[in-house]
Amino acid sequence: MEAILRILKAAADPNRLRILRVLCAGPFNVAELTEILAVGQSTVSRHLRLLSEAGLVDVRRAGTWAYYSLRVTDGEGGAREADVLPDELLSLLRGRWDEEGPDARAVERVLRQRREATSVFFGKAAEGWDRRRDRALGPPRHVDRLLELVGDGETVVDLGTGTGVLLERLGPAFGRVIGIDASPEMLEIARGRAEESELARTELRLGQLEHLPLSDGEADTMVANLVLHHVADPPAVFREIRRGLSHGGRLVIADLEEHDDESFWKSLGARWPGFRPEDVREWLLAAGFESVRTERLPTENGGPRPAVWLVAAARSSGNGTIHQPRRNG
Repeated sequence: MEAILRILKAAADPNRLRILRVLCAGPFNVAELTEILAVGQSTVSRHLRLLSEAGLVDVRRAGTWAYYSLRVTDGEGGAREADVLPDELLSLLRGRWDEEGPDARAVERVLRQRREATSVFFGKAAEGWDRRRDRALGPPRHVDRLLELVGDGETVVDLGTGTGVLLERLGPAFGRVIGIDASPEMLEIARGRAEESELARTELRLGQLEHLPLSDGEADTMVANLVLHHVADPPAVFREIRRGLSHGGRLVIADLEEHDDESFWKSLGARWPGFRPEDVREWLLAAGFESVRTERLPTENGGPRPAVWLVAAARSSGNGTIHQPRRNG
């Protein structure tokens, strides 16, 4: 009863309800929430503190990065914390969202600003991107294990293909390879690489990962190799991936563990300071992926770079053949 009263008291304010509804769209920082709500930063910070104290909101900090998100169930009926946003209130908030309202338009404006900043970065960085990436991350030793999880199939999509370094490795195992990227400059380099390697069964498409240039169920496999920390809206990306996958199709992700070295992330033009695999697992479950397995690959000799983790997930085939998610991630 005490927890219920605390939740109701915390939510009993129009601006706090607005914050909770905005956070249904994904994580935002204080500056972004201030812009979305058109309310002073001190007011937004005060409301966030009250929501956090009531157990409704999480804050993730890495260096000076601080992103706020809803504290929700883990997708299996459990919870990461004792107090979470009740499903009834969550459903009510989502159901009352006005897609044409000022908050919805402001959320889309902020997401568009994120995408534009990333586009500008890669437009400038494309020519020397491979050297920049290898200097920051070292040799891509995780790729062999990534490809083991990918397996083979008919059509594979390389999400955020960049300069196309993965296309040649995917070709022998698939009848058709599609590389998608939002940067024309990066795709031009990928196109040159594909032509030089004579990758006849490979096609390249320009598009945002939140709005994939794919028909429904077009691919049986998708790969996101070190791209998630660049996207503006990870939850939306996972919903789009599910749409583009056939029933029983699989997704394999490689990304970096949360890390507080801001100079490292700035050198990569990252939108996020890495992720906890359990957060990505939660987004996947919310997007409709019913099988999620994670694997952490530690840094070599315990070096200063963040560890790489892998996540394999499957869209439900409807026949009960997919693996059940493991609670411990």
